[in-house]
Amino acid sequence: MLTFLRKTCNLSVLQNIRNLQISAILSSDTLFTHRDTEYNNPSTPFEFNEANKKRIEAILKIYPEGHKRGAMIPLLDLAQRQYGWLPISAMHKVAEILNVSNMRVYEVATFYTMFNRKPMGKYHVQICTCTPCWLRDSDSILKVVREETNCEIGGNSADNMFSVSEVECLGACANAPMLQVNDDYYEDLTPETTKAIIDALKNGERPPPGPQCCNRYAAEPASGLTSLTSPPPDPTFGVRSDL
Repeated sequence: MLTFLRKTCNLSVLQNIRNLQISAILSSDTLFTHRDTEYNNPSTPFEFNEANKKRIEAILKIYPEGHKRGAMIPLLDLAQRQYGWLPISAMHKVAEILNVSNMRVYEVATFYTMFNRKPMGKYHVQICTCTPCWLRDSDSILKVVREETNCEIGGNSADNMFSVSEVECLGACANAPMLQVNDDYYEDLTPETTKAIIDALKNGERPPPGPQCCNRYAAEPASGLTSLTSPPPDPTFGVRSDL
């Protein structure tokens, strides 16, 4: 239905009239197709460093002979962490190590959105706008992130400090709204706490991850515990006295 409306009407007018909410539009070229560039082509230098070579040896030992390709995702993740993103030359190196065709690696690297196939900023800020977060006003979080990083969705900031992405569920629904920065989750966000997180990152600090309000440690009820509120019974509770 939304596709029909896009084709037949001015979408900005519809959004103003109906307050429609849409996700960022990503073309299939962004998701699947590779085009050689000066910074990303088969000749782009890439080699695993010595520390990661040792990690690769340990990872491959986990898999029996004939099933080494099962290590493809861990090896691609190592390549991305070392390089900052995943150039096609790194995919070729993984294919070489696993003794598979390049196409087998392409299939995995283009399927999982965790693999970034373009240069990324130092901090990859991923804002969840799935239903639970949206109901908890993830729109305001997205707005603050865009303003404070001076970065549009799907792009990098001019200083390459930030990359901003809009993503689906990151699995912290009970603590919505939330966002992810690199490997850290920041939950129970407000516009104020979101700004504080971005400001800390700008100063080279690592804000403490987890819930940012409500005095929560994890995902317990914000209003306080509703179960397990008393000490556990003695280990002998309910056991027959003759035993």
